[in-house]
Amino acid sequence: MALNLIIKENFSIILRCLHPSNELLGRLRLVPFVQDRIRSIKQEKTIDDKNDAILSALLEVPDDFQESVMNSFIAALRSSGQDHVANVFHQETDKVPMSDEHYRLLSNTLLEVC
Repeated sequence: MALNLIIKENFSIILRCLHPSNELLGRLRLVPFVQDRIRSIKQEKTIDDKNDAILSALLEVPDDFQESVMNSFIAALRSSGQDHVANVFHQETDKVPMSDEHYRLLSNTLLEVC
């Protein structure tokens, strides 16, 4: 499946689960079509804004380069400890993002859990 299609179909999950750590951003310096945007991504104020900037860059990848960019992005995710997000693109392990239903349940009961 094409990179942009996977992102479009799973945008909210990826946006919620992706962690734009310095380690990930450092590894994204090796990913074509994202590498030139790292400086502006780092300047975003919130995690959601950083994630949106990463995903927006990936959505602009030309069709001919989507597979290679996706493979590089997956490698960056896995090497920065984000297998659960990488598995959205290509399932290799049993780690998956928390479902929207579980996320809402946890968010609604967070005060009780604490």
